[in-house]
Amino acid sequence: MAISYPRRQQLRRLRCAATRAAQAAVALAAAVFCARTGEGALAGALALVGAALAVSSRRALRLAGRSRVGAESEAQVRRLLEVLRDDGWQVSHAVNRPGGGDLDHVVRSPHGIGFVIETKTLRDTHAHVLRTADAARRRYPGGVRPVLCLTRTRSVERSEGGVLVVSPDRLMPALHRIGRSTR
Repeated sequence: MAISYPRRQQLRRLRCAATRAAQAAVALAAAVFCARTGEGALAGALALVGAALAVSSRRALRLAGRSRVGAESEAQVRRLLEVLRDDGWQVSHAVNRPGGGDLDHVVRSPHGIGFVIETKTLRDTHAHVLRTADAARRRYPGGVRPVLCLTRTRSVERSEGGVLVVSPDRLMPALHRIGRSTR
């Protein structure tokens, strides 16, 4: 199973946070050593470097937390979509997108209707909707329906610029309804 982009991003950010924290510890230890040996200017510079690295580590840790939320949202939608396999649907996750990133989920109904599903946690912007539609068209120029699933909402189902914007509780009924339609 492919690891989703947000999960890879989370792991990358956690590694960065750990590396920066270790570098900060070394710089601060060196600053203490220099201060004890009478190298005040060098100790000050090392303390400043250590503090900057500590701030950078904290920022990377905060961003890793945001990526974790995105990865959990994608996992939630992944679990919902997996039951479609039993009904003859083709389901793929974390499909590489040219130029970086991935398409969160790609599904095709037994009737040949395809969907590219982008997962967002709470809200969407017009830019998210446009990116979802663009990703669907680029990857599948023959035609698929772009879907934006907002995982921390309920009772949402609307069409915006040709993109189905839907909450998880409405995702499966909408896919079944649209997936049975003819092109």
